[in-house]
Amino acid sequence: MTQRNLNRLSNLMLWLNFAAVLSIATQILFISQYINQNQLSYQFLTRLKRIPASPTSIFWQCTVFSLALIFLITIRHQYNFSKKTNNLLVILEFIAAVCTFYAVRMNYNGMFLLVFVDFFMTTPDISSNAYYRFWTIVGGLLVLLFSVSSYSIIGSVFKMPALTTYILFIPTKMASFLVLLNNVFTAFNLILFISIMIGYAVHIANREHEIQLRLSEMSKSNQELKNYAALSEKIAQDRERKRIARDIHDTVGHALTGIAAGIDAVMVLIDIDPEAAKKQLSKVSSAVKQGLVDIRKTLNQIRPDALQNYTLEASLKKMLQEYSDISHLKINFNYQWGNVDFEKTTELVIFRVIEETVTNALRHGHASAIDVKCQIVNNNYQIKISNNGSTTDKLTPGYGLTQMKERVAIINGTMKIITSPVFTIIVNIPRKD
Repeated sequence: MTQRNLNRLSNLMLWLNFAAVLSIATQILFISQYINQNQLSYQFLTRLKRIPASPTSIFWQCTVFSLALIFLITIRHQYNFSKKTNNLLVILEFIAAVCTFYAVRMNYNGMFLLVFVDFFMTTPDISSNAYYRFWTIVGGLLVLLFSVSSYSIIGSVFKMPALTTYILFIPTKMASFLVLLNNVFTAFNLILFISIMIGYAVHIANREHEIQLRLSEMSKSNQELKNYAALSEKIAQDRERKRIARDIHDTVGHALTGIAAGIDAVMVLIDIDPEAAKKQLSKVSSAVKQGLVDIRKTLNQIRPDALQNYTLEASLKKMLQEYSDISHLKINFNYQWGNVDFEKTTELVIFRVIEETVTNALRHGHASAIDVKCQIVNNNYQIKISNNGSTTDKLTPGYGLTQMKERVAIINGTMKIITSPVFTIIVNIPRKD
């Protein structure tokens, strides 16, 4: 049920209670006039335990107090007041309801259900634990008040004139109609109360469900954005590696070309002019040294910062933790190599193989968990990486896997790919005694 429909039902309940109160006041007024006109006052008074108030006074009390209740409920719905002002209006609303109950001489108590509905629908965060306890207490008190406020209980205690006593003195047909009318008001008011409570409970449940769905969608979108950011960063790194590879090609390629040309010239000059050959060899030596300098500069750009500042184990932990933080990938890392001292080239290959494998598991396999083990098996330093992502029996190695195999081969290692039951990469690097 929508909030608009709930508001319509609560407004209908509001005016139904006003009609019920005004009906009772009108019945008391006109039946009293009928009793006086037919000289039945003595018989009427003998049935009462106390002399009733003026019918006109009762009529105007009912009208004024019920309109006051309507006014207070309406302004609370129409305007946003401060918490202090709102609490004051709640107290005045309850007082107006009690006064209306007294004005009808306790012959109708439906206004208490109306007040409960109004309190319930205008309270924010009703589903929170604090408000849940509060409304459990308030609901219990109002239900108790509604139960004891029936005329048969409280009316007899205060010796109020019962409406049924008035109805006894009018013709049977009219009396039957008024009894039916009063019962319809009471029953319809109770039906509206139950409908609003059930509708509001359904509305709250639907709203909570909708919020949970939106939060789930936002969380999923946020996760996808983080994964995309992680992949974008890795793609940027790949591009940077390719750029550095081109720089190596340019520097080393040019240097080797120059060296080859210089050596060819030396081979020609060595028999003709040894001194010129020596000068040419000196130039070749300078070109070689400059090439080595350029290569070292490029290699330093390729080497990860983590390997510059940390041990291999700490570098791998740092890199894997960064992946886990940005992608919520669950990574189990088990390092059993101790304080082994690898060459820089070997460290770089190990670092890049693990990094590339984790990237592929996230990008292509859409994995949520990865196991990385660095262990010693059969006199080999073994890297075993497995993930729970999607896999295939017919795997065609792409550029990344091919590059990994080439890197491993540089350090005399081997790489094996297993696709079933889970995707696993095993790298073995021979130990050096």
